[in-house]
Amino acid sequence: MPLVPEPRGPITRLLVERLRRPLHALPGLPAPSPEDPLGDEDLQLGLYLCYELHYRGLDGVEDAWEWEPSLIALRGTLEASFERALFDAIGPPATAPAADEMDLALRAVGDEVDEPSLSCYIEREAPLGHVIEFLIHRSAYQLKEADPHSWALPRLYGAPKAALVEVQADEYGGGRAERIHAQLFADTLAAVGLDPAYGAYLDRLPAETLATVNLMSFLGLHRRWRGAIVGHLALFEMTSTIPNRRYAA
Repeated sequence: MPLVPEPRGPITRLLVERLRRPLHALPGLPAPSPEDPLGDEDLQLGLYLCYELHYRGLDGVEDAWEWEPSLIALRGTLEASFERALFDAIGPPATAPAADEMDLALRAVGDEVDEPSLSCYIEREAPLGHVIEFLIHRSAYQLKEADPHSWALPRLYGAPKAALVEVQADEYGGGRAERIHAQLFADTLAAVGLDPAYGAYLDRLPAETLATVNLMSFLGLHRRWRGAIVGHLALFEMTSTIPNRRYAA
């Protein structure tokens, strides 16, 4: 499990100090109102720490903190700010398309991206230092790959559940530990001289990187967003094959 990181503001200072103690009620904090919640270091690290208790936990932090009511209340306050910022950035969810048009709708989302290709840059011209930096940023999610999406499983039934199980079975190596995708990424880190330990680079990850992982945790932990977490996985799987080939080239 990752070490408790250095705090980045009043929210994380409270969490870092209090979570190391025996279980108790947290004091209240004013609702955060940063200008840019998606890029706010304190808010995003605070959310990440709250969510990490639902994954592998934090070194030196009692497991019982996971569902401590005052901590859940604090997490809810941070999530409210995070959700508002997401809506400000991309707008509220649109009406869901018909099931037989879902693949087209997802492809349309992917086609809206009109930015330079990171994978092409990594493949063709990135110096080693940039590749190393890229791997460190990617470690935030890749070392817990598939876990946020698995929270959707008990919230689905029938064909959607069966399809998700099939995808996740591959993500988890088809029953072979050495083929778990998170382990393959850890092996990649070790091969280039980086630390493959889970959470090893948490102190180096900026808010923008943490926000991408927090988004998945947020969607996965809230049943009302079960469609969003499944859509996130579907779009990720639909668009990641070619970039991953470029990264490996």
